[in-house]
Amino acid sequence: MSDNERQEKKATRKSISLETKMPVIRRLDSGERQSQISAVLNLATSTIRKILKNKEKILSSATATTSSSATRITRSRNNIIEGMERRLSIWIDDEIERNMPLSQSIIMEKARRIFNYIQVEASDISETFVTSRGWFNRFKHRNNLHNIKITGEAASGDTKAAAEFPVTLKTIIEQGNYPPELVSNVDETGLFWKKMPKRTFLSREEKRAPGFKAAKDRLTLLLGGNASGDFKLKPLLVYHSKNPRAMKGISKSTLSVIWESNKKSWITMKIFQDWFTELFCPSVKRYCEIKKLEQRGLLLIDNAPSHPTNLSDLTTCIPVEVVSLPPNTTALIQPMNQGVISNFKAYYLRRTLKQMFEKIDGEEKQSIREFWKNYNIMNAVENINLSWNEITERSLKGVWKNIWSDLSKSEDIGHSVDMDEIVGLAKQTGLDEVNVEDVEEIVQETTASLSNDELKELTEQEENKNIDSSDLEEEQKGLSMAFAKGV
Repeated sequence: MSDNERQEKKATRKSISLETKMPVIRRLDSGERQSQISAVLNLATSTIRKILKNKEKILSSATATTSSSATRITRSRNNIIEGMERRLSIWIDDEIERNMPLSQSIIMEKARRIFNYIQVEASDISETFVTSRGWFNRFKHRNNLHNIKITGEAASGDTKAAAEFPVTLKTIIEQGNYPPELVSNVDETGLFWKKMPKRTFLSREEKRAPGFKAAKDRLTLLLGGNASGDFKLKPLLVYHSKNPRAMKGISKSTLSVIWESNKKSWITMKIFQDWFTELFCPSVKRYCEIKKLEQRGLLLIDNAPSHPTNLSDLTTCIPVEVVSLPPNTTALIQPMNQGVISNFKAYYLRRTLKQMFEKIDGEEKQSIREFWKNYNIMNAVENINLSWNEITERSLKGVWKNIWSDLSKSEDIGHSVDMDEIVGLAKQTGLDEVNVEDVEEIVQETTASLSNDELKELTEQEENKNIDSSDLEEEQKGLSMAFAKGV
């Protein structure tokens, strides 16, 4: 190959079409970093810089080739659809994590609802979005969702399987000769640990003031205990940051929770397996030693994707049989879902509001805004521990009634938090517009799909984390270059 041919090939390889340049400019205008755009669009950072340098010429060229109105409409439509797909992807991940059945029509309907929400949010209702099989297939390809399990339409709960499972469990318990003390259940739940009811000035203010979050930062908890109610497990907490700023100088081993981290604040298979072998089994062993019981156990879990199927086969300090609930029966028969988790969240909200009242009515005379701004993840950890301690032995035993009737014939979950009490406490702090429905929404929120508001917050949270990672990468590159130069 001659030098001219090489130069011609090289020049051809560098040619970038207008259709490629315009998305780069839109992303730059929206605040994305060059390194992010480079990774997403598979372009060299030098190419991104060159497009930025020639931005005005490129826009002039785009205007010359299409009408100005068409350029505006295309940009608006693309931004709304891109935003919708980012939120839709998070929603799908969350549904899969909660082991909810998905179908093409369910995903399409959610896409339409998110799109409509963003249109209203952007005050631009001029565009339309049509969900088609072609769009659905392209969306799956763009987001690497080709391996997700798409099912037919499914009911929210399998009542037939839920009705049959207690008989199966009874047989397992009788064959294993398990007393209630040795039978345990655990369940995950999401907690938006810094979230105010919608009808408060804090929630309105966070929409108006970019620097203030009311906010909807999420973590995941694993909560559980045994069927006799006298063995309560230490909560497992999974957060998106391994070392948040509020934990500086604090040893994780001293926390009242078991601290784990994951980018999406989810419990992964590895986290769950490590928890089972290194924490659950040793905890059951210590309990058995104290109670002078045979050192073994039965653990009941749902069939979430994060739960390994081989737990019973693992080498552990004591033998533990693991039994999975039938699919789509968690809301119907999972013990922790029958009142323990909702009570825990009500205790958490009540305790947080009490602290707020003490700060604004005490010597410090803080404003509500000041209290909420200073409320950090370590405050949340403390309140999680104290709220979990409020769950009574009677409650832990009573929630087995839907799955072990012989055990809980005369039991119930005991005292539940009075929602009116929490509303009254909110009003004492100055949050006059809060009502019972607002409180119930927070207490029950993670039993349902993520709302549009929550999807918006989680999308922004992920984008901020990506920006932070890019900043760190650039800083590390700069330090490496400095050291290489001997600076």
